Amino acid sequence: MRKIAVAIVCLGISVFYACNLKQTSNIKVMSYNIKHGYGMDNVLDLNRAAEIIKVQAPDLCGLQEIDNYCRRSDSVAQTEYIAQSVNMTGTFVKFMDFQGGEYGMATLSSRPLVSTKILTLPDGLDEPRSAIVQEVQIAEACTLLFVNVHFDYVDGNEGVASRLNQAKALMEYINSIDKAAIITGDFNCEPRSSTMQYFYDQGFEFVHKGEDNLSYQGDTKLEIDHVIYRHTSKVEIRAKSIRLLDEPIVSDHRPLIAELEVVY
Repeated sequence: MRKIAVAIVCLGISVFYACNLKQTSNIKVMSYNIKHGYGMDNVLDLNRAAEIIKVQAPDLCGLQEIDNYCRRSDSVAQTEYIAQSVNMTGTFVKFMDFQGGEYGMATLSSRPLVSTKILTLPDGLDEPRSAIVQEVQIAEACTLLFVNVHFDYVDGNEGVASRLNQAKALMEYINSIDKAAIITGDFNCEPRSSTMQYFYDQGFEFVHKGEDNLSYQGDTKLEIDHVIYRHTSKVEIRAKSIRLLDEPIVSDHRPLIAELEVVY
């Protein structure tokens, strides 16, 4: 009888540990507003941005200010060009027609994509806006949402209201899906803005950059490119590191690199 009791206890302990065993997967997330390849030296050279992405080798990358067959950038399909250069899957979304082609943004992924949703957001004051929402296979037993955004850039109270409306439309969609989520991109607002506060209120955590935090390097230096994330009861995301690369020429934005750990 005593042996049976010991066996039952051991079995219970084994089941407990088996049910609570967690797995982890590390992912590198990148965000880069490449200004359609037009550098601070007034040189159009898409290869420079592609080379930076290739060297960093992210798992997931959000690109902003992307041209698709526009005259100003030599009528090149920039998403396809960069994706082939870095051996990743590229997804482009059009904001608007422009110079014989299309202007918008793109994502790159080295992980399998389960689904892609092009989510129309409330129009900006000058330009239309959309978000790319993708369910990404992080591991065999784990998927999460990867979201790329480029919110309205207009200054003043109208711009503030526009960005907040775009964030609310995005969250309405994300909240309808029970998935852990990572949002990155050019938010065009700083960490203490009402838009970022709204994301905090929705349960998102902000990956803090430290003192070297100014991602926009135009005439006025600003911290407007971010990585934020939210857990679920089954999937936890942890920030391991984040940095802005010292690339003063290729674009008016610095590349943002975040290393995250996904626990599932």
